[in-house]
Amino acid sequence: MKTLSMIRLSIFSSLIGFVLMGCSSTSNSAFQPVLNIEVNIEATNDINVFDDGDARPVILRIYQLNDAGNFDKASFTSLYSDDQTVLADSLIDSKRLSAVLPGEKRTIMLDVQQQAKFLAIFAEFSNYETATAKSSVALVEDPESYPVFIAITHDKVEITQPVKESWWKF
Repeated sequence: MKTLSMIRLSIFSSLIGFVLMGCSSTSNSAFQPVLNIEVNIEATNDINVFDDGDARPVILRIYQLNDAGNFDKASFTSLYSDDQTVLADSLIDSKRLSAVLPGEKRTIMLDVQQQAKFLAIFAEFSNYETATAKSSVALVEDPESYPVFIAITHDKVEITQPVKESWWKF
């Protein structure tokens, strides 16, 4: 009786081992670490002004893309209501930030996937018909060395990643 239990236990253990081996990854799908990029957000005091003349906070969405074409062609309403579908072919990751207040300056560290070639920003402005609510930038060759800047002015959002030229000329 004890021998039969031991045989069952060893068969069960072997099966569990085979199942776990089947779930393991291969060396071809090795983990790729994310890039840690500094993002500086700066809003003027007159952002997202409503009809009453008062400025209001604005929600931002940051997209990591392998191509900016779909984002650049998309309308405000399509991105607002169905961004995942509109950007499906090029979307790598996205993040919705907490509301940016008028006059606020904020720095965040953004984990960017290695396959991302572009960062895009979408601002949920109330007067979206006349606003410039989206902007994109191609990531530079060594993106962790150069911070990204997001400027929000009145009804416009812009994203840049300036590269300082070296003072040393070859």
